[in-house]
Amino acid sequence: MMGTTGNRVLLLTFIIATASLLRCGPDKSIRYYNLGLDAAKRDDYGEAIRLWSESVKYRPNDPETRYNLGAALMIVKRYAEAEIQLRRAVELQPQDPDAQHLLGSSLEKQGMLPEAKRAYEFALSIKPTHVPSLMGLASIALREDQNRSAENHATQAVELDPNNLEANMLLSEAYFRNGNYIAAYAQLSSARRLGPTNPELFLLLGKTAYARRMYPDAREALDSARTLGVTTDELFCYLALTNLALGETGEAEKHFRLAIYKNDGNAMAWKGLGETYLKEKKWREAADALARAASLDPGDPDTALDDAIVSMSSGDAAGAVRKLEMLRMRRDAPQITDYYLGHAYLRLGENAKARGAFQLFAGTWQGDKALAEEARTLVEQLAP
Repeated sequence: MMGTTGNRVLLLTFIIATASLLRCGPDKSIRYYNLGLDAAKRDDYGEAIRLWSESVKYRPNDPETRYNLGAALMIVKRYAEAEIQLRRAVELQPQDPDAQHLLGSSLEKQGMLPEAKRAYEFALSIKPTHVPSLMGLASIALREDQNRSAENHATQAVELDPNNLEANMLLSEAYFRNGNYIAAYAQLSSARRLGPTNPELFLLLGKTAYARRMYPDAREALDSARTLGVTTDELFCYLALTNLALGETGEAEKHFRLAIYKNDGNAMAWKGLGETYLKEKKWREAADALARAASLDPGDPDTALDDAIVSMSSGDAAGAVRKLEMLRMRRDAPQITDYYLGHAYLRLGENAKARGAFQLFAGTWQGDKALAEEARTLVEQLAP
């Protein structure tokens, strides 16, 4: 949780600390401190770190110098060293919410989430409207899949600072994870003015547009993210999913392959590749890709359904029935399971069982009305 907020706090502290130190008289500490300021203003944080490290040798109990040194170490991603300086800063000045927050950020960057959370909460106990700490709590909540909590913290941050891009991004991510795609899309569309060249914003906008089945918009946003420098497996996976939804199986296969090249453990990409081969009627390739997806995410019901469809499409109706019967017993079975089970039973000539499956499907299906109508017609045709 650094970014622009950290830089803003750092510069604000420069001003406060300079005034504080100048009252102490011209000594080596002040000289090194001011030279550190000059280096930081040039964005030469390595030199600033060296100079402030010299400064604290002469004034080890100055909280502002410790804070600035910790902030500079955060900027260059030396998080463990930053933690040491920031712990000292909050020992010297425990009622400073900015220092408490930055300590939390250094801990979060190291994966020490419970400690980071305590630091953010302490900062908020000092200043309940401390936006960076609210954002820190939202960030941790997202990492722990506490998405409702993330939404609550991020909402407070945006209400306090509507023009904070990072807060808007956290709120949008929380909306997305909570399945509120309309709210996520609206939040991101509004935030575009704050970060017109922010690649992560366009990536999230593309994911959200895909979830809303706005496939041309999704492709445009994802292409923008790629142009702006995003080359992650997540980007290529969502590009591929969008291609697949638009019927562009060649492009889908290419982008799924790129996602897998970036991260061989991306189960969504392997599953998508399997579904691409299903559309292309490449049964062996589909089976191999889906087997890999299942090995990475054994509990995914959609992968199990796809695997059953491969069995049925490649002529193994008995195998498909076996897999679909097992799948339908699960609480998280896709609604369409009984539809495919009905067709698998039909291929085996077991019309009574097929009729029962279609009857169940027609009574529960909430998707494409044409499928429900097809199932009802088959129920009538298969009546004894």
